[in-house]
Amino acid sequence: MDLMPILIAIAIFLAFVLVFSGMRRRSEENPGPSASRLGARLDAFRSDLPSAGTSQQAQGSRLKEQRSYSGLPIFSAFLSQFKESEKLAMHLERAGVPLRVGEFYLIRLGMAALFFLAPLVFGIAVFNLLMALGLAVVGWMVPALWVSNAKKKRTDRINAQLVDLLGLISNSLKSGYGLMQSFDFAARQMQPPIALEVKRTLREANLGQSAEVALNALGERIESSDLDMVLTAINIQRAVGGNLAEILDKVASTMRERERIRGEINTLTAQQKMTGIVIGGLPIFMFGIFMVMNPGYMSLLFTETIGNLILGAAVFLELLGYFAMKRIMAIEV
Repeated sequence: MDLMPILIAIAIFLAFVLVFSGMRRRSEENPGPSASRLGARLDAFRSDLPSAGTSQQAQGSRLKEQRSYSGLPIFSAFLSQFKESEKLAMHLERAGVPLRVGEFYLIRLGMAALFFLAPLVFGIAVFNLLMALGLAVVGWMVPALWVSNAKKKRTDRINAQLVDLLGLISNSLKSGYGLMQSFDFAARQMQPPIALEVKRTLREANLGQSAEVALNALGERIESSDLDMVLTAINIQRAVGGNLAEILDKVASTMRERERIRGEINTLTAQQKMTGIVIGGLPIFMFGIFMVMNPGYMSLLFTETIGNLILGAAVFLELLGYFAMKRIMAIEV
């Protein structure tokens, strides 16, 4: 039995899955205009800053000047000309991946080249070239998806630690400590990754940055909606006054209730998610069974034009159903 048609189908399917997954993650990471309008409204409470937009741009330019995108100065200077380099550097930092932008691009290029050359070992043919192109796309997308997955896991761990962090800070404030002293006490009691981020914030504050700039940098590094809510509460309290310990207690209570609701939603939608996995995987499973039982019959999908169209439509509908089910199950709390 010729395994080449099966490998080509798998390569094309994985390429489509990775491309659509990358597009979906990119749309999720770029918030819409409503988020920017909300940030603009909240900036109105920050009366101590004459121009929030100007200060953020200045801070971003300073970070861009200080950041090194590669160990080679020429390559680093070349990457600094692109806006995507700074976004990717921040993305790697949020994922906790100790790689520079240039190193990450080299890894992606190496993976794409390796996947491209793998099928060509069996000979240079049309099928092998098509499979090589599909695997090259897979190799290019795999590191990016791995980093995105690492970022999501790290953000989830930080969100799980936020409630305990707020409790420690609130108790420290009630005992008479200042805000940054309370952060220092909480950082010594907590575990990574949130302890490392808080310690970095304290180190930046000790090196001359204001408390607000250091806390805003913390929010930029983590990119968590829960942490943004905490930092917004702190910024509003510093601008208009109030009992910060009581505010943090209420925020922690809100976050705890949200986690409870998320748990209930996951429980209620578990059966539907498993149903979607079974229904989505059944065509692929049956395709593999028929390829083993009667490869000559299934080979028409690869040798005939109408078969290619049917196979392409099947892959497209499979992906459409997958993302439709994922969108339906994505309930925001």
